[in-house]
Amino acid sequence: MRTIRRCRGSLVLILGLALGLAASARAETAADSTRREAGDLPPSGVRAWQTGALAPDKLQHFSLAFSLGLAFGIMTGEPAAASGAAALAVAKEVADSRSGSFGKGDLLAGLLGAGCAFFLVSALER
Repeated sequence: MRTIRRCRGSLVLILGLALGLAASARAETAADSTRREAGDLPPSGVRAWQTGALAPDKLQHFSLAFSLGLAFGIMTGEPAAASGAAALAVAKEVADSRSGSFGKGDLLAGLLGAGCAFFLVSALER
């Protein structure tokens, strides 16, 4: 059983590194809520795809929290370890609040990603 967990952990680590490299390659083109002032953006009706629940920024928060929670949970064998990703999501938004760019949607996306990781790790560990 330990060998299987190590193989899973290695696979998750390799997958996480690959996703990280892919994300960093596109980092300059990624949408980020901290790069523009509210007055610089077009009206919300024009940019609805950029500001809604499936905005690139929200998807980044969700996918990072999900992948971190999945990695934590699989490597430890404990679904509760996925809550570490939720703690990181909260810490990131607290740090953002100091610069005035706190986003409830970003926080929610991070918490949803960590929650999904928890449920997936729970299912994998059965």
